[in-house]
Amino acid sequence: MRIIRKNASYRSFAPATFLSAILTLSLPAQQASSVTSPGGVFTNAAANSAPLTYLSPGKDLLQSAESMPYKKTPQEELKIYILRPAGSSLSTPLPAIVYFTGGGWTKGNPDGMIQNAQWWREQGIIGIVADYRVKSRHGTTPLECVKDAKSAMRFVRKNAAQLGVDPNRIIAAGGSVGGHIAAATFLPGNDEQGEDLSVSTRPNALELHNPAIGAGFGKEFFDAHPDCSPILGVGPGWPPTILSNGTADDTTPPQYAEEFTAKMKAAGNACEYIPIPGAKHSCDWPASNRNFLPTMKRMAEFFRGHGIVPPAPVQK
Repeated sequence: MRIIRKNASYRSFAPATFLSAILTLSLPAQQASSVTSPGGVFTNAAANSAPLTYLSPGKDLLQSAESMPYKKTPQEELKIYILRPAGSSLSTPLPAIVYFTGGGWTKGNPDGMIQNAQWWREQGIIGIVADYRVKSRHGTTPLECVKDAKSAMRFVRKNAAQLGVDPNRIIAAGGSVGGHIAAATFLPGNDEQGEDLSVSTRPNALELHNPAIGAGFGKEFFDAHPDCSPILGVGPGWPPTILSNGTADDTTPPQYAEEFTAKMKAAGNACEYIPIPGAKHSCDWPASNRNFLPTMKRMAEFFRGHGIVPPAPVQK
């Protein structure tokens, strides 16, 4: 994959040319010429290859995605990877979902939950995965994970017009600690120094899969940093939230998902908990997991009920 030059300035492009220029730099050569039409309508990039679906390998989906840098760090430039519905246009903003994969804050790669993002792409919204710093690759702590998640959400909202995203319908999502940092984007504080704090990092909805919610897993970190704990930060005004957890999960035990849900409802927030009977950690992902599709369908129904995502595509 070609790498975008670090000194490239995307801010100088008009909305109609912004993504076209970025894509030409960031997509594989055989795909770059067929991503957009002159009118800014997105088409299938690889017309001569088998179509990708949510069951395709994560590495293939990642390679097919648009890549865009969202943050420079001392360790490396971080990117988001965008899966846009075919036929979509920058002139018609769509809801977007931003995924953060799991890995205990110590490992993980952006292809970890890209199948989920692709599934949402097939439902007609923009699926995004955001890379973030982890200990094994960057020598960082969970605090940097939270800061990077907030930076990614801020970038997507700040550049919503150029990305074709509806800034009022952005879902933050993730599994395990990815679920933690997705939820932490709603919490105050822990913003990266120098960013425009007038642009909110708060998602309009949350999708959490067996999340580290601020109790149980990571207790030592949350004891030291209670401001990073979603379960401690629950109060009125949280966005519609749906979460799943395996009933046999001994990494992120279901009792904490139940407690989080009860606190959310007591505060007057819309929150639904999906227990996955007998499932352990990573209860409903990746896509090969038998619980993947039932869980995703229920989560989609939840978001449709709250006006976050459009009606289900018509089956042909």
